[in-house]
Order: sequence, then C-alpha cells, then structure tokens
Amino acid sequence: MITWMQKHKKYLVITIWIATIAFIGAGFVGWGAYDFNTDRAAAVAKVGHRKITVQEFQLAYANNYNYYNNMLGGKLTKEEADKMGLEKIVLQSIINETLLLNLADDLGFVVLDEDIKNRLINDKNFQTNGVFDKNKYYSILKNMGISAKEYENSLKKELLLNKLQNILKLPASKREKEVFTSAIFMQDRLSVGNITINQDDIKIDENALKKFWESRKDNYKTRKSYTIEYIKLPLDNSWINDNELKKFWESKKYNYKDKDGKVLSFDDAKAQVAIDYKLKKGKKKALQTYLKFKKGEIQPTGKSVVYDDNPNVPSDKLRVAKKGQVLKPIQQKDGYIIVKLIEISEPKAMSFAEARESVLKEYKAKLYKEELEKRAKARLKLFRGKDIGFVSRDSVITIDGLTQAQSSEFLNYVFDQTTLDGYKIFGNKAVLYKILEQKLLNNEKFETYKTIITQSIDSNKQNELNQNLIAKLREVYEIEQYYKGN
Repeated sequence: MITWMQKHKKYLVITIWIATIAFIGAGFVGWGAYDFNTDRAAAVAKVGHRKITVQEFQLAYANNYNYYNNMLGGKLTKEEADKMGLEKIVLQSIINETLLLNLADDLGFVVLDEDIKNRLINDKNFQTNGVFDKNKYYSILKNMGISAKEYENSLKKELLLNKLQNILKLPASKREKEVFTSAIFMQDRLSVGNITINQDDIKIDENALKKFWESRKDNYKTRKSYTIEYIKLPLDNSWINDNELKKFWESKKYNYKDKDGKVLSFDDAKAQVAIDYKLKKGKKKALQTYLKFKKGEIQPTGKSVVYDDNPNVPSDKLRVAKKGQVLKPIQQKDGYIIVKLIEISEPKAMSFAEARESVLKEYKAKLYKEELEKRAKARLKLFRGKDIGFVSRDSVITIDGLTQAQSSEFLNYVFDQTTLDGYKIFGNKAVLYKILEQKLLNNEKFETYKTIITQSIDSNKQNELNQNLIAKLREVYEIEQYYKGN
C-alpha cells in the first residue's frame, strides 16, 4: 500500500522471489553500518511488536533495485543506488509497512490458513491444467531456494495489508468529482493577441555590454581541446569477391535488419555488408600501423586541434589518456584513425573580445525580453485582442502566430495563472490574453473521463490519508532501527 510492492500488487509475490533470489544469495547489500549485537543480528529494525528481518530487507532492496535497474535499461550500478540512498528509502518503506501491520494486528485483523490456501490454489504459477499442483508448488520454491513457510509468511503479510487497505478506502464523493472536473476542465473564453519588436529597436551600449560580461564572465570559457597527431587508414576499396561477402553475411546476417526487425536479404544488405567486411579486413593493418606509430617507426600524416565535443574522435578516451599516448585504432565510417595525444588545453576564461559574440547574443536576448515585457504590461491596460471563444486546458487549437505545440503550452500557462489577464513570451513575441468569461463544470468532459477522474481522486485521498496515518503511527509504535542504511 505504501511501498512499491503494495502499489504494484498485481505482480505476484512469486515473481519478486524469482527476480531477487540471486541478489540475496550473493549477499548483495553491504552491512557496514549494521549492529551485530546477538539479540539483533537477525533483524534490521523492530517496529512495535514486529521485527523486520535481514532477509525481508534484502528481498525488498533487491526488488526495488531490480525495478529501477529495469527502468534505466539495466545500467544501474550499486554505487549509483547508494548515491540515491536506495537502502534508506527501502528501509523506511518497510518500516512504514510494518507500522500498518501493527495497526492491523491491534485492530484484530487476522489472516486464516484458508485465506492463504485460496490464494495459493488460484495462483496460475502453481497450476497444472488449471488445477493447483502441490508438487509443482514445492518444486518451484525448492528451485528458488526458499521454504514454503517463508513464502506463505510473505503472502500472509500481503493479505493482512489488503484487509487494512479495504477499510481505509475513501471513495470520491459527487462534490469532489465536480470540483476536480471543474479544476481540470474549466473553460475560459479568451481574447488573445501578440506584439513583437523590431530588432533595430534594440540599441546596444558597448559599456553596458562590457559591464554585463563582467558580471558573469565566469560563464564564458574556452572549450577543452586536444592537440593530436594522427594517421588515417581509409578502407580498401578494391574489388571484393561476392562469395566472400556472402559468407561474411551468413555469419553476421542477424546484424542486418529492416525497421521492422526482419533480417535483410544478402542483396538488400550488400552495401553495408561490404563496408563491415572491409572494416574487418582493415583492422589487422590498423593494429600493425598502431604498433609502428607507437614505436616511432612511422610518422603521423596529420595534426589538428579537436574539441571535447568532436564526434569524430572519442573524447571519452582522450579524457583519460596521457600526453604522448597513442590510442588504439578507432573505427570510423570510412576506415580507421590512430591518434596520438600531444597536448591538453583545459577550459579558461575568455577575454571580452573572445567572448563578445556570445555575450552580445545573450545581452540582446535579455534586452529584448525586458522590452517585450514592458510593452506587454503597458498594452494590457487597454488590450483588445481576438476572441477565440471557449477553450480548456486540453483544447487542440492553433493560435495566430503560434505553432500548435506553442498554443498548447500557452493554454496550459493561462490555466495555471490566477489573474484574469496576462502574457507569455515566446521568443520574439509576447502573447497577451484576457479572460472574458468562464464555465466551470463540464458534464461532457466528466462523462468522458469519469473513470480517470474518480481514480485520481481516490489515489490522492488515499495517499494523503496514508501519509497522515503513518505520521500518527510513528508516535504510537516504538521504532528501534538497528541498521541505518547507506
């Protein structure tokens, strides 16, 4: 209910065990801050009369780690998880959940063996031909290395929390639905117009420009650059036997697919296959050249200065390279390049003359915006624009002088304001508006979005109730936290 597991209870507990058993078996969580008192060694905390075991914490941590790791495409590291304080987040989440379990206990809620039995026999993971299979149940748990008792205890807690949750539900009232609908789908009849400024109207004072630069000169620095020497090795474009190419394609054909993921035929993939084949054949020569260049047996063919954001030379490799180091061959579209790092130039503050072009652009934008705002405020007093009729936050229209995306942004801005008139700046124009008339409750919108509105109200009320309830339960039940988390 409070934790991610409760919010996503449609995912069976069995899947959590499957996803996390490897983490637990490997001792995934570090225990540097853990209190190894013999009376506490089996628990990370005690909440009221319930203990939170080390295994429960590891399970919840691994489940949450797994969830965020999937969100990030499998790129979450333990170090990054520590930076975001995942252990502390998970621990507090379990503590909150255990507070609720204490409340459920004190209210006299119980989970009967019959409740657990019904949950198990209706779990499709443990069924064979639609019927609960006891042997399959024990086999799955055994393969995961957990006991039936451990698994059924986790089910018992989930069912107990569900019972508590059911009595805490606060369904949306009719009045709340009306207010919510009015807040989201209220309609305004708008008068809209825009003003622009001629670029020539903005006069630049050189002394003021220099003063502007001095106030923020640390923002204007040269880009980090690298002086390099290099040898380029273009692809060998001599004729290639089709039989060789076809053999190469056969061994790599699953790398050549169309936009729908279908493997391309040899003829359709031939052009790219030829390039890849040439790159493969050229790699040996590139490595040989690299060794000779490194030993000083051959001279570079070129020298240049490249910046940190140059796409043709991997800056990530240059950043960690040392002066005088020769980098291994770098594959490019048309061959290989072998780079030797000669010099590194760190960013440094620009002089006014060096920074002037960038400063001027920023200064002009500042003056332009200030002048637009000045004129917009003056115009609002006597503003009469074009009546565009009734619109709502979700209206799909194109306002004169704006793109459809800008029009949508403008409407969202208007409905976020508390004044009857105002303006919003888009680049070189200020769009002014005045609200001529308002409609609150939109019954048609309510009927269309009734389910979503009701769910949103229920969710907001439940979250508010949960937060207040948890805060109160923290005053009622004693919390002894043995493990602080990283």
